[in-house]
Amino acid sequence: MPIRDPEKLQLALDHHFRVKICRRCNARNPWDAERCRRCKSRDLRPKRYKK
Repeated sequence: MPIRDPEKLQLALDHHFRVKICRRCNARNPWDAERCRRCKSRDLRPKRYKK
């Protein structure tokens, strides 16, 4: 079921895509993370977003 309300849609997209992915172990981390929660690496990237 698609979300029609633009504010709710933006909230859902932020919740899903505003994470960082570790390049070593592929763990999902919070957006403001400096290090990986699993392997303690500093090699993080933002999650890719395709429209």
